[in-house]
Amino acid sequence: MRRKRLAELVREEALREASKEAPAPQEEPGEAPMPPERPLPPYLTYVRKECRLRPDQLDALTALARRLNRERKGKGERITENTLIRWAVDKLLQEHGLLSFPEGGEI
Repeated sequence: MRRKRLAELVREEALREASKEAPAPQEEPGEAPMPPERPLPPYLTYVRKECRLRPDQLDALTALARRLNRERKGKGERITENTLIRWAVDKLLQEHGLLSFPEGGEI
């Protein structure tokens, strides 16, 4: 039996939960029911890239992510170490003119 990736398991669980929550649509006879469209969590839309960090870097990222989440008091999406790494890469690319954002755009 083939082992499943974490992303596949999460996607399947999200679809299972969505089908439990969504009310059954009125179907016409002979028509197959359509599964409800539910957007994927943002992290499933990203490309996986491995990066090796020093222990002090990882500890600092973890502490910063926790501090930012506490200050936000649970508003919006959770900030993780990966969120901070993506933000830092965006800033680096923007600084070197390789990435630009629309006026008022966010990183």
